[in-house]
Amino acid sequence: MAKILIADDDRNVSLLVKHLLNENGYETSEASNGLAALELFERQFFDLIVTDLRMPAMDGMSFLSEVKKLDPSVPVIVLTAYASAETAIESMKNGAFHFLAKPFKVDELINTVKCAFRTGSKA
Repeated sequence: MAKILIADDDRNVSLLVKHLLNENGYETSEASNGLAALELFERQFFDLIVTDLRMPAMDGMSFLSEVKKLDPSVPVIVLTAYASAETAIESMKNGAFHFLAKPFKVDELINTVKCAFRTGSKA
């Protein structure tokens, strides 16, 4: 079973993403900010990461950069309520697999996760 790390300070979004991923057969762990997520990532193996951009302690862009230093092959899906062309481009330049704006469509998130696994993730 693929393990996915969810990093989001919005508890409702985190619970929704967790529920959707669990319902689709994925194992999930959660962190409420980028620093906590990075600490989890350093201790455990994850096949994929779903992260928010705006979080306390360490934002999603910094978290993304740190993850890619540790393991360039892990796919990272960025979710944000503050979507712009600039943040999407910056995320992709920093190694994000995909960028989704909140509110996202359920099937869009699930299809993006499935696509990440089909296109060469470690799972």
